[in-house]
Amino acid sequence: MKLIGAHSGSFHADDVFAVAALSLLHEDYKIVRSRDPKVWETCDFLVDVGGIYDHSQNKYDHHFRNGPTYDDGLPMSSIGLVWKHYGLEICDSKEIADRVCSLLIRGLDANDNGVTLSIPNKKGPEAQEISLSKTIAIMNPQDSSLADAAFEQEVLRAKLLLNAIIADSEQWINSKNEVKASLRYSLSNNLPYIEVGEGCKWQGHLLNSQGNASILYSLYPHGEKWYIRAVPSSIGKFSNRKNLPKNWGGLNDDEFSKAAGIPDGIFCHHSLFICAAHSKESAIKLINKAIAAK
Repeated sequence: MKLIGAHSGSFHADDVFAVAALSLLHEDYKIVRSRDPKVWETCDFLVDVGGIYDHSQNKYDHHFRNGPTYDDGLPMSSIGLVWKHYGLEICDSKEIADRVCSLLIRGLDANDNGVTLSIPNKKGPEAQEISLSKTIAIMNPQDSSLADAAFEQEVLRAKLLLNAIIADSEQWINSKNEVKASLRYSLSNNLPYIEVGEGCKWQGHLLNSQGNASILYSLYPHGEKWYIRAVPSSIGKFSNRKNLPKNWGGLNDDEFSKAAGIPDGIFCHHSLFICAAHSKESAIKLINKAIAAK
């Protein structure tokens, strides 16, 4: 059994995820939370406490002057340090480990070190986005005697998320060649859409591919249904190159089928970016009608 040490008391996302990442490598583990240096010495790994970063000693703290940073200057936290040394082993792929770092780890590092990642939109409706780090901080119990149990629950939740992001990153990488082949076929046949398989992560790959400007929609199956998704105007934007027809928006089943002129429509989102039908034939008809619409 591996003993993974961390500080006692209130927890944060970095120590939760650091322990979670190490537990993916060592299924037989025990969490030891303490601020007693004598207890630390009994641990196989020590994260986010102790004032020492030394991989040769399996110690991964960042709370000291001139602490560790990435090459671009972003300060690292305990999860960043653990991922630096074990991410490749956890993912069994440098490309996957690097993507997980980009999607998740660096954001946790930034938040723990007080680096601002987002700015509220003061011009829009009043709404506040809650971060992953904040949700974990909220889970600290009011009764400090319950902190260790709460920490262990958050580690289990972090393990689920890590595994999901690793799987998602692997799927994203595997989707690249599929999108390239589909785009090549569509351009050769003068089609305004690409067709991809279920679960394909197509958006980023398409928008980063040469010659993609003429592609307005993506066609893909999901279970026994076929979906049409408008291509975003750019990565991360909610606007589209061409919206679906306005008279489809917000309609379902028979109403949508009648408005779209197909026998098996399912729905069209009121924001006009996605719709679906039961058959591929009808889905292609929807694309052709959307292209023809003004």
